[in-house]
Amino acid sequence: MTTQYPASSVHISNLHKSYGAVEVLKGINLDVQPGEVLCLIGPSGSGKSTLLRCVNLLETPEQGEIVVAGHNVLSPDVDINALRQTVGMVFQQFNLFPHLTVLENCTVAQQKVLKRDKQQAKDITLKNLQKVGLADKAQRYPEQLSGGQQQRVAIARALSMNPQLMLFDEPTSALDPETVGEVLTIMRELAEEGMTMIVVTHEMDFARDVADRVIFMDQGVVVEEGPASQVIGSPQQERTQDFLSRVLHPTQTRAQ
Repeated sequence: MTTQYPASSVHISNLHKSYGAVEVLKGINLDVQPGEVLCLIGPSGSGKSTLLRCVNLLETPEQGEIVVAGHNVLSPDVDINALRQTVGMVFQQFNLFPHLTVLENCTVAQQKVLKRDKQQAKDITLKNLQKVGLADKAQRYPEQLSGGQQQRVAIARALSMNPQLMLFDEPTSALDPETVGEVLTIMRELAEEGMTMIVVTHEMDFARDVADRVIFMDQGVVVEEGPASQVIGSPQQERTQDFLSRVLHPTQTRAQ
């Protein structure tokens, strides 16, 4: 059965973020349509992760506008807890509580933030653990799981909050190569089901196959954007071409 997720759109205008004297985001403008999968690619330090962290206010930009599902994220009156119910985030590291079971990791925020009772939170969690193929691990602790399984738990935890938008910050970068595929499979399924997603990734095959649109960032600016087939398959900008040649053909590049 296909899940239908509530539609959410994202509008970002003239976004600036600095750390001290270093300007990390230099006037970013982008829109994400409801149900769209947007992949952000680019070298480390280009501002991709910072951009994601601004969307759910883990970082506060100095200038600009961010609107998620009609709500101005940067308004002084914004309810941060309500915003984070709308926006789910999956990090590079899994950020699971080591002293809690898988079930407890997924139910604690539902009970504290959404005020769901224990049974309701459990039922929703088990449904989402089933979705990521881990219903049989509900009573395990994070240390008893592989990295790929922990990341799938993190996805189930985010989904249990009923988000309208999912942010993925290089969700496979800390994984063993053998477990990358199981996480990407879950993300593909979410995309097929209509979840609005912004994904920072180095997985070019995933971006090519799943993204509706790809943005290449470098040094805090958008260098190139368009359909995945164009940006990855036939990039127009020299900087994009250079980056992709190194990512897609690393052995060949080293040999030159």
